[in-house]
Amino acid sequence: MANYKVLDADGHVRESVAGMREFLEPRWHRRNLFPNDEWDRDLHGKLGQKPEGPEDQLAAMDEDGIDVMVLYPTAGLHVSALHEKDYATGITRAYNDWLFHFCRKDSTRLKFVALLAPQDPAAAAEELNRAVKERGALAGVLPTYLPQMPDFGDGFYDPIYAAAQQLGVGIGFHTGTSADSLGGQRFRKFLSAHTIDHPAEQMMALIATIIGGVFERFPRLSIGFLESGIGWVPYMMDRLDEEVEKRGAVEAPYLTQLPSEYVKSGRIYFGVECEEKTIPDAMRWGLEDTILYSSDYPHWDGDWPHTVKAIRNRNDLSDATKQKMLHDNVARFYKFNE
Repeated sequence: MANYKVLDADGHVRESVAGMREFLEPRWHRRNLFPNDEWDRDLHGKLGQKPEGPEDQLAAMDEDGIDVMVLYPTAGLHVSALHEKDYATGITRAYNDWLFHFCRKDSTRLKFVALLAPQDPAAAAEELNRAVKERGALAGVLPTYLPQMPDFGDGFYDPIYAAAQQLGVGIGFHTGTSADSLGGQRFRKFLSAHTIDHPAEQMMALIATIIGGVFERFPRLSIGFLESGIGWVPYMMDRLDEEVEKRGAVEAPYLTQLPSEYVKSGRIYFGVECEEKTIPDAMRWGLEDTILYSSDYPHWDGDWPHTVKAIRNRNDLSDATKQKMLHDNVARFYKFNE
């Protein structure tokens, strides 16, 4: 048995609306907390799990062999669709306070990232600062869906990146399928919408941050692109390099490296799940220090309770790669103190 802890870079919670309302400003109490859609996500209750609290979360971790889980939102991933900036920020504050108390059940094993509303970058930076310093958040999460807003390479979001760099924490980009997401706009079946949403949204976030010069403006900032796998990354490295070689001197003259070099710089990470067949391809592209094990518990498309076992049993990955995936890279991205 390996002598390191298994660190889950991307687990999820099922938000308690009643629990969050306890931390919400009174003026918002009668409002719906998040936009809703009518997708049949769990196929009439056949897929996924429904933990009701931290006790269920911890029991699920024990069953799968997960020592520490970093928690991301579920419904909260739709906060960027809210039109009112102050309401969106208020929702993130209530969510972060609720999740802080959720994790106190066992704060050595349950960790969380702070939900941020990109609609108001200055307020999001302030909330990240509060969540990290007062609530112990390990990082911030930005939903990738940005209706009628600049892309994530735009200087509009620099207050968020600056706060993360100053605090020494990373930013995780995460996608959620909704009625108005990229896939939801193009497809009528959830199967199709969900298939394209995750990789396409993360491709756009990667393009935006690299071509937009985020890693030049913030040289100590780390970003994780989560729940979209690793198979698309070599393709985008190759394609982005070709584009920059031909047009970068004119359209992105501030770049000092090729996109593939930024990807391998130690500041960019990708969430991967246990049975992805393209992980060995990523190793051939020199991405062994970028991959983060992610259980995706309790979502319908996760492989709980067999995620850790599935990785351990793979014969196409070395023991060193498994340790980087299950522990080392996750510890580095979130700056775990063990």
